[in-house]
Amino acid sequence: HEVRDGIAYPVSWLEIIFNPSFPYRFSHMFTAAYLTTSLVVAAVGARYLLAGRFVEESKTMLRMGIGMVAVLAPLQLVIGDAHGLNTAKHQPVKVAAMEAHWDGSKPADLVLFAWPNEAEERNDYEISIPNIASLIITHDVNGLFKGLKDFAPQDRPPVKPVFFAFRVMVGIGMLMIAAGLIGAFLWWRGLLFNARWYLWPLSLAWPAGFIAILAGWWVTETGRQPWLVYGILRTKDAASPVSAEAVLTTLVAFVIVYSIVFSMGIYYINRLIEKGPTGASVKPSEGVPSRPLSAAEEAAHEAIDKKG
Repeated sequence: HEVRDGIAYPVSWLEIIFNPSFPYRFSHMFTAAYLTTSLVVAAVGARYLLAGRFVEESKTMLRMGIGMVAVLAPLQLVIGDAHGLNTAKHQPVKVAAMEAHWDGSKPADLVLFAWPNEAEERNDYEISIPNIASLIITHDVNGLFKGLKDFAPQDRPPVKPVFFAFRVMVGIGMLMIAAGLIGAFLWWRGLLFNARWYLWPLSLAWPAGFIAILAGWWVTETGRQPWLVYGILRTKDAASPVSAEAVLTTLVAFVIVYSIVFSMGIYYINRLIEKGPTGASVKPSEGVPSRPLSAAEEAAHEAIDKKG
């Protein structure tokens, strides 16, 4: 639904897709998926190269992974800025929580670290850069945007989870930009494959994209509380009449099942990485295939069928 003149009107799927905010959300997640995958490819390539295994394949993986990260990580910063401006327009309280910005009557500082004190409506142990949050959110160093005090306490999201999750997401994003640009520079200078000081941390960086995506979803879903449909329907009013015990039992069961599934998945993928590329995955291609992913499918079937 969309609120116009205090009335909630139903919105069609076409209106959602052609809504000005949809391209930001879609491109943000689309780029994040490619960026996460590229970092995994680069990390595996770095792991092989450091171990002296599958040297030619690892160099190809590094070129592909770092090339994508060097392009997509700065692009994600631009898309994220556009998405942030859109969020500031439509969900200003979420942006206030992301920045732990309490007083909207003055320009906002960029809070690098703090412990948001919701009871006192202030930040404890704050380390900040004056006026930079205003520059980011409004593109004006003296610009103003709403603070948390501009909203009733019952209309604010939990500040600490949103504030810290946003910093995790942005911090990892900055590291990705640095990794991509440094890697591209080393590649350009012909030093990439011998720079062990760079390859070692890169080989451990494969989970970074997944963590950033989860942190971003935490910001998105926690930041719009207490609303299920922003400004229309509160989460508490849409909750099913299910007992807390039943919800807790279901949650625990989901955590256990998914912990087992993901642990097995990570173990299996690690086994595939240890085994390395074989068979169809390293077979030279003949001509241009009509189905570009056919070789990958054949290699995947080989890896699954073979034991050990």
